[in-house]
Amino acid sequence: MEQHRYDFETDTTATTYEFVSEGKKGNIKKLVMFQAMRLENYYNLAFGDEDTLTNDLNDLAVSNNGDTNMVLATVAATVIDFTNRYPDAWVFATGSTPARTRLYRIGIANNLNEVEGLFEVLGLINEYWHTFEKNTNYEAFLIKRKS
Repeated sequence: MEQHRYDFETDTTATTYEFVSEGKKGNIKKLVMFQAMRLENYYNLAFGDEDTLTNDLNDLAVSNNGDTNMVLATVAATVIDFTNRYPDAWVFATGSTPARTRLYRIGIANNLNEVEGLFEVLGLINEYWHTFEKNTNYEAFLIKRKS
């Protein structure tokens, strides 16, 4: 995934990443968090703008900063970095809205050759996990680094 992306920083545990989106609406700080789930080695990928008042992640914010592809490429780069550090991790991802889940699906599909070279990708349909295929609507995704 050699697309243009933003530089990012992470904390010592590599579970919180931050970067700045630079676009038509100015500089907007973005957060990517890998949150441990109840199952061992499963992490929820949370992504959104940093709320300027609380410093919390806001996954419902709509930035419209004109740099969607760079932002998605940066989020993908954080997944690569995180799974380099935690190769046994399964990363669960779904959008905060159906439109965002669709955007994630399109991003995976548009880069499927590179993605499949690094990861096993599953998509959720009606409570069942399936190997990711283009042109299929999924409710969520599971991604694991290939050994």
